[in-house]
Amino acid sequence: MEFAGRAELSVFFIVAGGVLLAASYRIARLARHYRRRMENLLQLASRPLDPLEIPAAAWADLEAGGWLRLDWDGVWFGQPVSGSLQAVAPAKRRPTGPLCFELASGDEVRLVVRLTHREAWGENRLFAEHLARVFVLLLETRLHARTEALSAALAERARLSLYLQHDMRNQAQWVLWVADDFAACEDDAVLLGAARRLKENAPLARDRAERLITALGRNPVTESPTRVELGEAAAQAARLAGVEPVIEGHSVGWVEKGLLARALDNLFSNLGAAWRDKPGVAVIMKLSTSDATGKPMAKMEFFSPWPAGMPQLAAERVFEPFASGRPSGLGLGLYQARKSLRQAGGDLHATPSPEGLEFRLALPVPLP
Repeated sequence: MEFAGRAELSVFFIVAGGVLLAASYRIARLARHYRRRMENLLQLASRPLDPLEIPAAAWADLEAGGWLRLDWDGVWFGQPVSGSLQAVAPAKRRPTGPLCFELASGDEVRLVVRLTHREAWGENRLFAEHLARVFVLLLETRLHARTEALSAALAERARLSLYLQHDMRNQAQWVLWVADDFAACEDDAVLLGAARRLKENAPLARDRAERLITALGRNPVTESPTRVELGEAAAQAARLAGVEPVIEGHSVGWVEKGLLARALDNLFSNLGAAWRDKPGVAVIMKLSTSDATGKPMAKMEFFSPWPAGMPQLAAERVFEPFASGRPSGLGLGLYQARKSLRQAGGDLHATPSPEGLEFRLALPVPLP
């Protein structure tokens, strides 16, 4: 009996040892597999990828780690972004609940990342979660690097003020437009028309120049919000950019005139060339007042074709600083227009299409 018991115990230890050996071998194989995937992800850090390009670049290794879906959505410099990637091979079992990560960088970038794995537990899931966390860390690091680079670039460019720099550029562009307008005159009748346009724009141009001089002085004036006829302000800014708009509807905003002037000047100085290059496209500005969000807002909607020679920007890059498609552009006009409107309590949205950009501007209305 004692010999039989020892024999059974020996068999047990041999079997247990074999099981442990097999398990160790399997785990070692898994570890080597995931180590290769991890090294591939870490190599992405040395590549010049935009943050929103990282999910696609990392997906092959995440999929090899058993992840079935990768979804992300959020806000990128004021524009909604979203995306989804999924495994080609269908899951053999019901997917588990997603692993979620919330990423934020400053007040301009927010992303929620969700990954769905084919297994709920076990060594595969454990290794895959480590792989996913390396991916998320890489994405978060690149997000912070982008916004920190933005802060450094803004500080570098703003020796006087980033806003003033672009305001001065807008004023210079107006002078160039007036000069070109007069240079193109071939007879006295055309010259008289150019002089009439200059006379109409002169008061507004003078007002902009006086604001620049005041802002560059030692004691810049602080403005308070006031009632502003949105249609009148938009029409004046458009004419200053050499565009004659059609105003439909009516709305009144409650805003500092300087902030609104900066926003409209940046908008139309960027878009004026597109309209002037396509005189057949009517510049229609639709005004209304809406309380769809629970707060009454003055609204303006208009469409702009893409400027000639300018590559179409992706939706998430319309308001991204320094993302200009023009060779001589700073890439700050639309960014500053939106920033000024948000500072005034409003906002600016844009929806790109193959034909151009649909803009939606909103401002607070006067209190009753």
